[in-house]
Order: sequence, then structure tokens, then C-alpha cells
Amino acid sequence: MQRTEKILVLTLLLLIFLTRLYHINTPPWEFEESWRQADTESMAWNFVNYDFDLWRPNLNYDGPFPNIPALEFPVTTGLIALLYGIFGRQYFWARLVPIIFFLLSSLYLYLFARLHLGVRAALLGLACYGILPIFLYYSRAIMPETAALMFMNGGLYYFNLYLLRTKEKRQIFIGRRNREAPLLISGLFLTLGIMTKPPVIFVGLPMFYLCFKELGLSWLSRKKIWLYALLTLALPLVYYLYSGSLADYKFTLGISRDLVLKKTLTAFYSPEALEFYLTNIPKTIGLSSFILLFPAILTLGKKERVILVWFLAMLLEVALIVSPIRATYYLIFWAVPCALLLGILLERILAGKRGKVLAMVLLLIVALESYIWVKPMYSVNEVMVTQVKVVQQLTTEEDLLVVGSFDPCLLSLSDRRGWRYNLGLYPDIPEDPYQELNYYIAKGAKYFVPIQGNIYGDEDGELLAYIESQYPKIEPVAGYPVYLLK
Repeated sequence: MQRTEKILVLTLLLLIFLTRLYHINTPPWEFEESWRQADTESMAWNFVNYDFDLWRPNLNYDGPFPNIPALEFPVTTGLIALLYGIFGRQYFWARLVPIIFFLLSSLYLYLFARLHLGVRAALLGLACYGILPIFLYYSRAIMPETAALMFMNGGLYYFNLYLLRTKEKRQIFIGRRNREAPLLISGLFLTLGIMTKPPVIFVGLPMFYLCFKELGLSWLSRKKIWLYALLTLALPLVYYLYSGSLADYKFTLGISRDLVLKKTLTAFYSPEALEFYLTNIPKTIGLSSFILLFPAILTLGKKERVILVWFLAMLLEVALIVSPIRATYYLIFWAVPCALLLGILLERILAGKRGKVLAMVLLLIVALESYIWVKPMYSVNEVMVTQVKVVQQLTTEEDLLVVGSFDPCLLSLSDRRGWRYNLGLYPDIPEDPYQELNYYIAKGAKYFVPIQGNIYGDEDGELLAYIESQYPKIEPVAGYPVYLLK
């Protein structure tokens, strides 16, 4: 890199970092994906306070410890736990980990784009990557997505370097003794990436394209590439099978089986999926960016075709994985090549007459729209804040609670253990809600906590009326009752 290029890259990375500092010490009680953030943060705290075993993370719901779920490999939670152990439980550290992962993913994305798009388009792609709505919010959310982005972008970059060195077309590396080092690093990154978030596997499609592009059909006879592919896929499979065997609760496996596998070929054209995309694509990349994708794709050159392949690969992930799950943050992988496509288009515009003004205006529109979409996501759930304070005031860490909510946030945020009521998720728990409550009491539940006096699925208030008639009510804050079960 030339000195000017280094300064520009570092400046963009600094701006990306600074725009993630808002609410950096806020607990995960923002409305947007609060349950997922609270899950991640509470698992990290449980590593510190209960059992620091990365193979056996513990959740705060579905009963007392041990409470081991079948989940992805906890890279993010493990690092947060290390920082908690050293510096104490400050949410700043919990948010700093995903921010650092995102900065690294940004650098790797730039380095990869630079190989195919040139410096100027790569810089513009990096700028778009930093300001698109989904990255602006979720890159500082206490979730594993940015770790997966870093592993995906880095794995693709190092694999590309390995192919270039194998082709011996460019002298990119220092020395010639570590010819296989990029392949080893890429394998490590992508193995961890798939273990962190399985949709990372779709990056294999642009990798196949690069194999043909750089080596032609000769790559088919290269045993190292086949061994690389085998290990990169096999090791995550072994992990998921092992994690499932350790789990006390396998509901995440049920999600994969019932939502993804059963509906993967039909969900993408369902009315529910259409409604999801109409609502969430603007929150992902913005309407202006979505419109700009079309001319960006139409102007792609042969050298830039790998970005189109990457875009189509992640569009396939959207159709097969996101459509049945319908979680906004799963769109984050598709948004990565979208950012590069926008960078390509802006670079084309920049090269034209009066292009500097138009490119700058378009970039500002994308940034402004991103701010408009993201600002409401920072809104704090004041009901949950009050409910957490009530629970922490009335109960101890040893008390087991039953909460009248599908959302596990209250248990995680208040650092309590217990059960979610009236869900009907588990075959070993009575389906009848009255028997279900007695089941929890027999298991040691001491308090029942409706969320601001409401119970999930109890629209007519029958269950709350029954609990009101059977158990003493404590109400330190009006409208936030807690019931003593024993």
C-alpha cells in the first residue's frame, strides 16, 4: 500500500469505529433484537460466574444451571467473558468485541476488494460497508454476527491470496517459503466462521468461481484444495454434532429441522417471506442503496464478476435460510457484497464528468437514509428496564422465576434463572398451563413475574386472574406485580 492509501483506509476505519460508540455502555434492552443480545451477554457472564467451559455455555432460561443449549461456537461470548473476568461486567466490553470484529472484517473486505476492483472502488465499497443500516447497528450489537463476518471476509481473502500465489502471477507475499500459509489461515477462518454462523458456508460459491478463474480446470487435481474443503466442512459438522450431544435443551436444533430444512425450498415465495422482505430490506441496506444495486450490477466488468457471484451466493442464502427463519440480522451476509456493488457503481460515477459531486451526493443520501433507519433501533425498552429493576429489588440470584413472556430478556438482564410460561415448546412440560405452573413450583420456582402485568398468550386474562386469586401479590411499582409462589 502507498502512504496515501494507508491514510485513507485508516481514516475510514477510524470513522467506522467512532460511529459505533453511541450507546456503547448500554445494556441490551434496546428494542432491536434485545433477546439475542441479552442471550449472548448473559452467556458470557455465566462463563465468568458459573463455568468457563466454551463447550458448555449456559443460558438463564429453561431452568437452573446447568442449562446447556445446542448453539454455535461461542467465540464472541468467550472473548467478552475474558474481558469481564479482567475488567468486570461493563457493557462497554461486551459491545467492543463485536466492534473490533467488524473493524477487522472491514479491513479484510477492503483487501479482497482491492484485488479485484482497484483501490478507489475498494475504498468506496469500504465506506458503504461502514454506513449501511444493518452494519451500522449490528456491528455494535452484542451478537456473534460480526465475528462471522470477519471469519468469512478474511477466509475469502486468504483463499484468494493462496490461488494467486499458486498461479504465480503476482509477488504478493514476503518470501516464498510459506506458500501454504494463506490456505491454512483461510481454512482456520472459515472453519470458525461456519462454527460461528452456518450461513458463512455460502461463501464457498465465490471461492469455487475463483478456483476456475485463477487456475482453470487444473484446480480439480490439486489435493490440497480438496483437503482444505473437506476439513473446513467436516470440523464444523463434528462440532455441531458434539455440541448437540452435550446440550440439555436442543430447541435450536428443532429450529434448524422444523423451520429451515422442512421449509427451505418453499418459504422464499410465501406471503410471510414477502412481507418480511418488504419490511426489512430497507432496514438492511436502505431503499436508495437497493435501487442503486440494479445499475451497479448492469455495469459490472469481467474482472469484477466475482462480486456478482458473491452477491448471488448470498441471495441464495437469503432464499433458503433467511426466508424460513425471517430474522433481520441474517440479512447481514447478503449486505456484504451489496456494499461492494455500491462501491463499484460510485467509482464508475466518480470517473465521469462532474462525477465527484454526484458520487458524493449519492454517498450522503445513503448515509442519511441509514441514520434515519437506524436511529429508532437504539430506542430503549423502558418497560423492560422497570421490570428488571423490580425483579432485582425483590429477588436474589438464587431464586428461580417463572416469567409470563416468550422473550427471555427479563431473566437474562436481571441475572436470574427460571422458565418462560405458557409456550408449549417442550414435550416433558405439561401443556395445560395450570399443571405447567405446578410443574415449575415443584422444580423450585419461587416467583411468578408477568411483564407489566401481562402473560404471553393470555389475551383474555384468564391465567393472570387465576394466579391473582391463588398467590400473594407484591407490587413495589404500580403496574408491575410479582407473585410469590411459595
